Amino acid sequence: VFYNLDPDGTRLTTLAARAGITHQSMGELVTSLIELGYLARRPDPADRRARLIVLTGKGRRAVRVARAAVADIDREWIARLRAAGIRGDIRAALAASLEQARGDR
Repeated sequence: VFYNLDPDGTRLTTLAARAGITHQSMGELVTSLIELGYLARRPDPADRRARLIVLTGKGRRAVRVARAAVADIDREWIARLRAAGIRGDIRAALAASLEQARGDR
């Protein structure tokens, strides 16, 4: 959910589409995260009938912690791969490999 949120909030249907899951499944996830205090629903200024899902202060703190942890993991793996003699833009190579694997299905 957090990965698919826009900075100013995102509609539930958009979140579901980006995650590749049903509207109902995303609704359940969002409701749970609202109950835990990570997300909130706000009126969409572009369409007052619609609602946007937004991060709360607690949610923003959790995203910062998660991003820092992922950055630490990235640095550790890059160091290990380079120590093993692998050079170049490792992140780009992995992304290209994943894209190729998706195309091979």
